[in-house]
Amino acid sequence: MLSHWLQTGELEDSKPGSPGGEFMVASNNDGVGARTFIDADPASIAAAQADSRRLGFESVPELTPAFLRPYATKIVRTGEYLNILRVCGVDLRTLDAPDIGALSLNDKAADDSALSGLLNPQMLMRQIDQAYLRANQALLNILFRDGQMMDYMGAVKRYLLFEKSDFLTHFLDLAKVEISRQPKDMSISRLQSFLDLALLNPASVAHEDPLKDIVGVSLESADLLDTLEVINTGQTGGKAAAAQQPARGSPATSGGGTFFGTSLVSDNFLSGDLFIALQLQVPFPFTVVLDTVALNKYKALSRLLLALKQTEQNLVASWLINLKLEDPPVDVNAQGRDARLEALRRTVFLRIHALRHRILVSVQQILYYCFWDVIEPQWERMTRLMKDAKTVDDLCRIHMHHLDLIFQQCGLTVRKMPKIIIELLKRANKFTVTVNTHISSKKALFQATGSAAARGTASGRLLDDIGKDGMDSEQQYKGLQDLSAKLDRLDLYWRQQLKILLNALNHYARKFEESYLTLAVRLDCNRGNDESTSGQQ
Repeated sequence: MLSHWLQTGELEDSKPGSPGGEFMVASNNDGVGARTFIDADPASIAAAQADSRRLGFESVPELTPAFLRPYATKIVRTGEYLNILRVCGVDLRTLDAPDIGALSLNDKAADDSALSGLLNPQMLMRQIDQAYLRANQALLNILFRDGQMMDYMGAVKRYLLFEKSDFLTHFLDLAKVEISRQPKDMSISRLQSFLDLALLNPASVAHEDPLKDIVGVSLESADLLDTLEVINTGQTGGKAAAAQQPARGSPATSGGGTFFGTSLVSDNFLSGDLFIALQLQVPFPFTVVLDTVALNKYKALSRLLLALKQTEQNLVASWLINLKLEDPPVDVNAQGRDARLEALRRTVFLRIHALRHRILVSVQQILYYCFWDVIEPQWERMTRLMKDAKTVDDLCRIHMHHLDLIFQQCGLTVRKMPKIIIELLKRANKFTVTVNTHISSKKALFQATGSAAARGTASGRLLDDIGKDGMDSEQQYKGLQDLSAKLDRLDLYWRQQLKILLNALNHYARKFEESYLTLAVRLDCNRGNDESTSGQQ
């Protein structure tokens, strides 16, 4: 039975209705998983590809001889990889046959050879190693044929880790209205259409990419913190399924949960209970490496990076809105109330620009750390080692090891770190919403109709037209005071949360990961400049 398994990956029925009988390898789905891949039914294969390295087989410890237990994993993997090769259309008879005895169990010489292998443990171990290496080498040739494995790894980096994210900016611009809808009104088909348009844009680097068709959009029903908890703790069952199951086009549940957490709806940041995430449909057999566990980790990391990119884009868009109202010059001839109004108006404009710049720099520093200090160096080392891998197990081990390092160095293995970053993004977007609301609102516009100097600017002419039925100077002054007070609170909240992040980075740098100090130094330098500037003002 061992010889037959190592050569064909098929289980012999030593008992009626029991695949494998008393053999040390058995089907863990009552034969369904094993027969699915042995029969090579395309429909069944597609349904069973969630974890391609577990094709319905497992070792049975109580049936495993003591001298074979150190090799149990190799024996199971050998048969699994042979089944993958058969699904890929490889004729196993064309593979170089290892020295494991004759193929037929009915042949007396085969029985003698198998018996001699059992009596000589070293010979048996050598035979198992030869069969294992044969299956691995054949599967590696399939994975790296025409460089396809590295092409799919490049697609992961390009579309989930945003190596070249010009398409992302275009997509977020196209889907801006759709994202702002209530969850029950959001259409996954429209979002997918917007993504396709962004990828097909001739100006995008993704336009000529043959793998752009595997990129899709999903609506995640669980917030990022719950998803990370499931990934880091390895939970299974209902909570894991709920956290990782995308709700494609389904109505949102009633409640306040969002991608970031339960308090964001009240902050007017995101209007829905679901959040957009990008995903890749990786074909078989490349799911041997890019399996469900790996893709879920990539998706969680992608969601955090996407939130950072979206926050950055919101801050830049807010700056563009402010450009419509130029920094109004102080009217040197203004006296009394007008002089006081002009001074306050100028101060508020400068504070808006200064606070926006500080927030934007902090967000960009986090993005820079994730991309250039963590992902890029780890990815370069990972791809170099993957190309030199000798077995499929080594290939998967190298990939998961570096992915775990990326996950850890980006702060996603400690629940407190992403929670603090998410809170920073909430406050950054709260600032954007507050400023945009006041500047875009007719009643909150900084009116300068009484200022001759302001009338000479484009913003002054705009305000002059709007201000015909506007507020008097006292109302304007009170509105500016209210906005200044809100800016004080937003500035204070931002500094407090940034200090919490710095303390956490320093603490976890001593405890877990020294690379956190790189981000802490950058953010602390920016915070130091901010505090000195604030003190001077």
